[in-house]
Amino acid sequence: MNTLELAGFDALVLAGGRGTRLGGDGKAEIELHGKRLVDRVVTAARKTGARRVVVVGPESTGTKADAVIREDPPFAGPLAGIAAGLAELAASGNGEWTMVLACDLQRPVAVASALIGGFGQRADDGLLLVDAEGHAQWLAGIYRTSALGSVCAELGENLVNAPVRRALNQLQLARVPVDDETSSDIDTPQALESARQNRRKAMAQHLPPEALNDWLEAAAKELGLDSSEVDIATVLDVAKHVAHEVARPAAPLSTFLLGLAMGSCKGDLSGLSEQLVSRAHRWADEHPEGTA
Repeated sequence: MNTLELAGFDALVLAGGRGTRLGGDGKAEIELHGKRLVDRVVTAARKTGARRVVVVGPESTGTKADAVIREDPPFAGPLAGIAAGLAELAASGNGEWTMVLACDLQRPVAVASALIGGFGQRADDGLLLVDAEGHAQWLAGIYRTSALGSVCAELGENLVNAPVRRALNQLQLARVPVDDETSSDIDTPQALESARQNRRKAMAQHLPPEALNDWLEAAAKELGLDSSEVDIATVLDVAKHVAHEVARPAAPLSTFLLGLAMGSCKGDLSGLSEQLVSRAHRWADEHPEGTA
């Protein structure tokens, strides 16, 4: 357990932006993988050990947080959001460290985990992530709470829409490098669609057999077949053995032949599957040089 976990930390999730490049809708409430962006970030902060999570944004964005507060005036920029969040945390006693996260992180758990993992190499005022091109991710950091408060206090009336880089760059911060996949955010329609496509690809590659039931029902109905005649696990087992013992492209070919054999009343699924798996094993013995 590292020192941050022992001491505990609070988290601020900044969700007050207009989302102009996403069509003007508040980006915090856009859904990705069935969850709002802001809720995904709140969950990531909690998973990595945050004691309290404050969302800075419209009231509707804070449903999963311990508190929600609005920067004054609204849309006054990240530093105004940080100042408002720190004031809310101070009401119940600020901790020594505060994690600051943007609400539009594509992989919030990876970001928060990278910060926790790198905490041991922090500088006096904390640490932040740096992407593959060396760009500092100011809204992906763990900061000494008192240092953040001092920066905001020094700006005073100039806090509204103040440049984050110029204000926070004066702090003593360690830089933790991460790849672009970890540091990516969702600030354009293209980035949002890319994130959704990546999820679909990942799901397609890692679907458990039981997750295919809905597709089996839909496909069988489309083809006028009885889905109850198909045991997904058995078919996948045939495909697995054929792919391993013969060749990967032979797997879909073999399952197609299995279907043709059943349709021609050559046997039941269980018996025909055993035949194919047995033949695949013999094929491997007969072709020791391999074809996969």
